[in-house]
Amino acid sequence: MSLERVIIGCKNLVRTGWMQRGVPPSMGETVSQHSWEAAVLAYYLASKLKEKGVKINPERASVIALFHDVAESLLGDLPKWASERIEEKEEIELEAIKELGLDVELFVEYKEMKSLEGKIAKLCDRLSTYLQAKRYAKLGYDVSEITKTYEKEIESLMKDEKLSLIINEINNLIKNING
Repeated sequence: MSLERVIIGCKNLVRTGWMQRGVPPSMGETVSQHSWEAAVLAYYLASKLKEKGVKINPERASVIALFHDVAESLLGDLPKWASERIEEKEEIELEAIKELGLDVELFVEYKEMKSLEGKIAKLCDRLSTYLQAKRYAKLGYDVSEITKTYEKEIESLMKDEKLSLIINEINNLIKNING
């Protein structure tokens, strides 16, 4: 697989969940837009943790978030409903990452959340989706199901002792979206 295929795939693949809720493809967030936002959020929030004395590598957290959905350039963006029902999804994603010639270590670190950087990347994946849902809701799209689902997932992740240290920063990001 060529790097060009990965890049073009992610840049052009509109995330399915938005279209299923009435967001036109022309307005739909792409996989690359989502991954970029998640990476920026990961760097920002990991840096805030580092400022609080937590041992963390913001650059690694950002790179994990940047590549967390890269397999979708080959697989497509499966809706959450389908993803939750495909037992071999993680193995298929690993196979896709290998076929794309990319390092599976970042993907495994994201999926297993064994490192703080992996946890931040997962949190920022969820946070990015939540923030985008809020943006679409402001435009009148009914994305309430996504908003509620991801709000619960964020709350669950925030139970982590170290991640809970950045609750104020996350609340400020959400407040800025809500206006």
